[in-house]
Amino acid sequence: MRRTLVSAGIAVLAAFCAFAQSTAVPTFEVASIKATRSQPVDRVSTRISIDAARVIFTNVNLKAVIGEAYKVQQYQITGPALLGSWRYDIAAKIPDGVAKSQVPQMLQALLAERFKLAFHRETKVLPVYSLTVDKSGPKLKMTESATGISADSNRTGMHVNARISMLAFAEYLSIQSGRPVLDDTGLTGAFEIKVEWAPDPIPQQGTPAPELAEGPSIFTALREQLGLKLEATRGPVEMLVIDSVEQPSEN
Repeated sequence: MRRTLVSAGIAVLAAFCAFAQSTAVPTFEVASIKATRSQPVDRVSTRISIDAARVIFTNVNLKAVIGEAYKVQQYQITGPALLGSWRYDIAAKIPDGVAKSQVPQMLQALLAERFKLAFHRETKVLPVYSLTVDKSGPKLKMTESATGISADSNRTGMHVNARISMLAFAEYLSIQSGRPVLDDTGLTGAFEIKVEWAPDPIPQQGTPAPELAEGPSIFTALREQLGLKLEATRGPVEMLVIDSVEQPSEN
């Protein structure tokens, strides 16, 4: 009887250890962080590359890293001005067998360990866009599964091809519009989305104003091509408020 109880205890302990190992927060196998030299605002060049083997940030500010880690937009992050002025080159290796989907968790661990990042969450009422169905009705085709979004821009404008939910599309529009977009369409499931618009050009300091691309605005394109509408309003937005952060030692 005693041997049976001991064997059972060992089995329970082994199962607990296996569970703890499977639920442990993943970390990068190795990570290099180097501060980059400051650049004029109109000449800042950045790059973010994430694949199955490594994560590369080139000349990115801390807000961009936090945004990737917690899947929020930079306008949802508030704190010291240094969040936008400190810039880094970060190269990190993903351990073998760890899924790319766990990169945000590994970035969170990196920020906590190397940058000593501490924050809390708040909800604020801010200017937002409400994504709704136009009175003419949606011009959307449902698809069996969501496979993601691809987009490219050229001289003629922005071209988007996607198979995603309305919630994911609203998140994408948040990036394009520079303001949170709330999904108020009431549409569920995944949809095939093809839309094109002419983005507003951003003038460069010391250069002539760029020519306007021919084509509809994002507001007109959504209404005419998808039967959707963006309306300016105010709504709740979750914010990450940075309480403290430190400059990490380089390696």
